[in-house]
Amino acid sequence: METIFSTENLYTILSGRTHSAFNRALLSNFRKNNISLTKEQWTILGVLWKNEGCTQQTLADQTSTDKPGITRLIDHLEKENLVERHPDANDKRLKLIFLTPKGKSIEKEVMIVVNETLKNAIRDIEPERLEIVKETFLQIYNNLETKKVR
Repeated sequence: METIFSTENLYTILSGRTHSAFNRALLSNFRKNNISLTKEQWTILGVLWKNEGCTQQTLADQTSTDKPGITRLIDHLEKENLVERHPDANDKRLKLIFLTPKGKSIEKEVMIVVNETLKNAIRDIEPERLEIVKETFLQIYNNLETKKVR
């Protein structure tokens, strides 16, 4: 198979190495700022900061996390008094996840650290090149999600 990347470079790009490095940097920056969240917990809170009152399934879908993982994350966030579960008024079997006042209050502080980490990650990269990277990874994702991989 011909490619513009060497096999080693292609595997490095697609293996999640950059994703792992970003997660390590984010966790380090959280710790430096006395934020006791993991990247996975932050992603749950990030969804709730935009759309509070989600079902666990919505959170799972939006964060690409499996149901058992979502349950564990919510359990932990609930113990930390960041979220709480409420029964759905229309379907008592469903639990909706809401932010507590504490969960709402940390948004600004957490997002400052997230944005600084991201800003550091993309420093010295021209906006046009970032757009190409975004479009490329979106296409790879769509190819894998919408078509069977051969």
